[in-house]
Amino acid sequence: MQVPFGEWLPDLPDHINPGATEAKNVYPAVNSYRPWKSITQATVNALDNRCQGAASFTSDGGNVTIFAGDSSKLYQIQANSVTDESAGVTYNTADNGYWDFVKFGETVIAFNGTDAPRAWSLDTSTDFAALGGSPPSFRHAAVVNNFVVTGFQPTARNRVQWSAVNDATSWTAGTNQADFEDLPEGGVVTGVTGGQFGLIFQENRITRMDYRGGNVIFSFRRIEDNIGAVQGKTVIKVGNLVYFLSEDGFRVTDGNKSSPIGNGKVDRFFFDDLRFAHRERVKAAVDYKNKLVLWSYPSTASGVTDKLIVYNYETQRWSIVELSHQMIFNYISPGFTVDELDNYPSSGSNNLDAINVPLDSDIFVGGLRSLGVFDTTNKFGTFEGANLACEIGTGETELFPQNRSLVTHIRPIVDTTSATGSLTIRNRVGDSQSTTSPVASMHATGTIPFHKSARYFKFNMQIPASTTWNDAQGIDIEAIKEGYR
Repeated sequence: MQVPFGEWLPDLPDHINPGATEAKNVYPAVNSYRPWKSITQATVNALDNRCQGAASFTSDGGNVTIFAGDSSKLYQIQANSVTDESAGVTYNTADNGYWDFVKFGETVIAFNGTDAPRAWSLDTSTDFAALGGSPPSFRHAAVVNNFVVTGFQPTARNRVQWSAVNDATSWTAGTNQADFEDLPEGGVVTGVTGGQFGLIFQENRITRMDYRGGNVIFSFRRIEDNIGAVQGKTVIKVGNLVYFLSEDGFRVTDGNKSSPIGNGKVDRFFFDDLRFAHRERVKAAVDYKNKLVLWSYPSTASGVTDKLIVYNYETQRWSIVELSHQMIFNYISPGFTVDELDNYPSSGSNNLDAINVPLDSDIFVGGLRSLGVFDTTNKFGTFEGANLACEIGTGETELFPQNRSLVTHIRPIVDTTSATGSLTIRNRVGDSQSTTSPVASMHATGTIPFHKSARYFKFNMQIPASTTWNDAQGIDIEAIKEGYR
């Protein structure tokens, strides 16, 4: 009998779990799980300190620029190098704070909620400079219609303030439609998204803002009460939908109402695993190629950012990745010239022949929307390395109802011969589970031998690190019905 790897449902008990009880270091695809890759460094030098934010933008001239910030500096990433672009200014990003970036016209605005915002003109700037017009300090921002809309000021944490129309350097209220709105209920502002309309996320409320013009400028309409976004960079827009982490779990909204996407699936697991005291380090990003929304987070095991919870918004399935890092972000790949390829970082040698990434990798193709990462050494990279060691497991099942079973072989349904298998067994639901050691002696037929008798079984498949494979679909089980007492 074949048992497919269903969707990962860690919030449900193992017994009669209709999905998977393990889905580690893989991502969900259509009818399968696929491997998650390790980090490949893309720069030879590093930020001075832990990365606290990064982004990339394309100019009207088609040039891509990648930016990053740490506790005290702002940087530009070009080819394989990191350059300090702070112009001698020392910033004061809080340990629980972060840098964020927004593009308005050809100007990129950098902000960290503490210091005055900085500006960079694409294709012309050589250093970050002060954003003109005496803007406030803010933690969140987005472009709504033709305005820069900001949220969370140090002295007005529930304030939404926007620039003059078509002018990011004019912030005087009452001038060219610049103004602000205090939201007295709902808690501090925890996120802002833009487009034709804006969404303002607070701790316990979501408010929609629509441009009206005239004396009104923006109208504000409450779309959710008692639902908001957890502090950090937990809000991410994908197309016309916004995904976010609330205090009751993962949700999605279309700007009119929100719906849960993790309830009964991963919400309880996530909050049990999250180091809540460091929740400001939770960061959302998108992998457009594989249709994934990801939240990187610090687990209770370490307190550092060491895991990714992964959601496929096409299949509505989840997985988990265990990999220490600092920051994930969306970036546009700038591409590499042949000369730049010759200096690409690789295994202790910087030459074209030593590159340990396929030359058709997204790293080298300019203009693609990709998923970037800063590793634990403060270096920029991508998830383009060797496949991580992974494990996928089924729910606990009774193979022959009301009977014990003797499992003689299992066959992992995966396109590699390097997979190993293990069984988790017990005779009563109230018994402790016992797990065998992984068995690697795969026969020429693709089967792995066992001789285990029990009533309830879980089937796990492991694939070693650096193994080449594409799709894992399930377990084929050979078993004999035994008697019952």
